Amino acid sequence: MDDSKNAVPRSRDSDEERLIPGWNVAADTQIVALGVLVVFLVLAGTFLWPRIFGGDSPTDLSTSARNPAAVTNELSGNPTIIPPVVTTVTEPTQSTDVLDPDLSPDVAAAVSTFDGVNGSANGTVAILAGFVGTTAESQQAAAAAAAVTGITSVDNRLVVLEESVRQAAEEANVGEATVIMDGTNATLRGVVSNELEAQTALLAAGAVEGITPPVTNELRILQPEVDQAVSALEVVTDGEFVVESDGSTLPVGRIATLTGKVSSEEAKAAAAATAAAIPGVTAVTNLIEVVGPTDVEITTDLNELFDLNPIQFRSGSDVILDESLPTLDQAVAILTGATGDIRLEVQGYTDTSGGTEANLRLSERRAAAVRQYLVEGGVNDASLTSKGFGETTEFGPELADNRRVRFALL
Repeated sequence: MDDSKNAVPRSRDSDEERLIPGWNVAADTQIVALGVLVVFLVLAGTFLWPRIFGGDSPTDLSTSARNPAAVTNELSGNPTIIPPVVTTVTEPTQSTDVLDPDLSPDVAAAVSTFDGVNGSANGTVAILAGFVGTTAESQQAAAAAAAVTGITSVDNRLVVLEESVRQAAEEANVGEATVIMDGTNATLRGVVSNELEAQTALLAAGAVEGITPPVTNELRILQPEVDQAVSALEVVTDGEFVVESDGSTLPVGRIATLTGKVSSEEAKAAAAATAAAIPGVTAVTNLIEVVGPTDVEITTDLNELFDLNPIQFRSGSDVILDESLPTLDQAVAILTGATGDIRLEVQGYTDTSGGTEANLRLSERRAAAVRQYLVEGGVNDASLTSKGFGETTEFGPELADNRRVRFALL
């Protein structure tokens, strides 16, 4: 039997007649759907891809692959010129920059001989900081730094101490201030009035930043000079001589103030003139009091008077000759002019002619005679005593040299 006759006809919608098995759509319908899908994908690739991913669409890529120079848009038919894509591969490069060398050690070494100077560098600029004594040292340090290989300029920040120390000294009343610098060590010269001013000036100079203490003291102090010069006159008793500065004047004034006692106006004037003659003293305030001669001065004056004009007596007698009376009158004037309570001993001496005992008694009578004349002339009786020494003292080779009257302060 022929099985073909009994076969059942298949439906057009059977799987064999479908393009995509399992999709319950007729084959012609599937073809239409697939065409629509293809068109959609092409449009999506053309218009949406660049907006979403920022690059060429797959369509463009495939087209450009066929003709990179000129491609005809298959959808619109318009020619679109797409430049060829050139891919550049950048090779990593190695930097050829060379770092500048650090010149700080070289600069520091170049200025190491200058005490108080620190050297460094910022690139090719040398930097100097610290302290130097003088402007010349600052310039020398800068020149040493500039000589370093690679240095193009020098930033000199050094502080010059010389002027700072001088200013500090002048503010402390140092006149003619001179500062001698050895590195950061200072020596101070100039004129000051007294020891207190000297110490003040040294402290002020030593306090300047950068100075290595202590400051060497070569100041000239006026007060000891005035004291020594006026005292050497030996005319002022109970003297005190002070030198002070007058900062109200420029240059600073140096005023010597003198106090004490003298026996005469002449002595007072001499003391002032001596003080004023000392270099640096600009004025003298003379407060010395004239009180008359001192006991020592009176005694010296009387003996000088009697040595110049010895008192003459009648031979072997205590009678005073008339030629000696003017000398005794001068002695009266000296003694009555004394303001103090002087006490003197009138002493008589003889030569060696005659007996020793006789000469002793004669000397006593002659001393008493002179005392009596002075008292009668107005000298205070209580201020004078008399005594004879005979031939015990030899004043000269001649006999006449030893016949004399002298005074001794009690």
